[in-house]
Amino acid sequence: MIANTSVQQNPSGRQKLPAQDIRALCLESGADDVGFVEISRPALDFERDDILAAYRHTQTIICIAVHLNPENMRSLARHISSDEFHHATDSLNSITRTILRRLKDLGVRGVVMPADFPMDMSRFPGKTWNVSHKIMAVESGIGNMGLNRLVIHPEFGNFIRLTSLLIDTCLDSYGTPLPDSSCDNCGLCLSACPVGAIQRHEPFDFTSCMTHAYRDNIAGFMDMLDSLLRSTDMNSFRQRFSDRETASMWQSLMYKMNYRCGYCMAVCPAGQAARPVSSRKEFVQEVVLPLKNRPEQVYVAQGSKAEKHARANPNKDVRLVGFQIHRSKNDL
Repeated sequence: MIANTSVQQNPSGRQKLPAQDIRALCLESGADDVGFVEISRPALDFERDDILAAYRHTQTIICIAVHLNPENMRSLARHISSDEFHHATDSLNSITRTILRRLKDLGVRGVVMPADFPMDMSRFPGKTWNVSHKIMAVESGIGNMGLNRLVIHPEFGNFIRLTSLLIDTCLDSYGTPLPDSSCDNCGLCLSACPVGAIQRHEPFDFTSCMTHAYRDNIAGFMDMLDSLLRSTDMNSFRQRFSDRETASMWQSLMYKMNYRCGYCMAVCPAGQAARPVSSRKEFVQEVVLPLKNRPEQVYVAQGSKAEKHARANPNKDVRLVGFQIHRSKNDL
């Protein structure tokens, strides 16, 4: 996946490292795929200041991918998919630190970026992350963005977890975006989304997705605080927050966040390893419809398109929220 492209001269005057050797080092350390992007690339213009704020000596961004187990991510027991996601994050944290230690032996300095949290909450609710791993994955040739706004790897499909390393050394070649996308716009992610956040000809509805899928994150936590402050006793609190919702929030605070959705990833058939062995019709019956029609609470803003979409599915218990995360499209 590494193209023989021209690169800038190493500002420090040090010899450029062979990308092929660094790739081998990363794979030996546990990565399932690796890509490289130079800091000067025009596609990083919006990202560059934040990257340099994280590590001012950055010359190369190394994108690391590990694959997820598709069946775990497709389970109707959604805590199993959340656990798979967190396990992959823990693996990334270990793998990237191993890579950095090995690079240090080669005289390379750098920093490991978090795969997700912690982030810079002093900038909340704006862009709290320094490196957009999806952009690095696309630019380095690991995969292309799908209709579901997830990076789709040619082999692993969208069942991947991403992070980045920032290093102070140039390589002798860098990746380039893949010419073809593995997403065929089948629309299964659109069909399965409980809040209608995915549309073919409209921007991704980030707010509706975050309001529901990340309910047990900051949005739900703020709602819980509001409910506590407004409640005169436990009975009044329970009128807004059921015991099940409180238990779910407690679990996320204690054991890492439980994602409420992830159906867009679960139903994606793209990628060699993610393709179902059954026919498309059987795949829809076995994977898509059970998730789409899964009885569950769906969190939406009152009067929103998401509310209208959720109420059209009789299997969903629509819950109206009092707090939403709003970001401008420039923050995405």
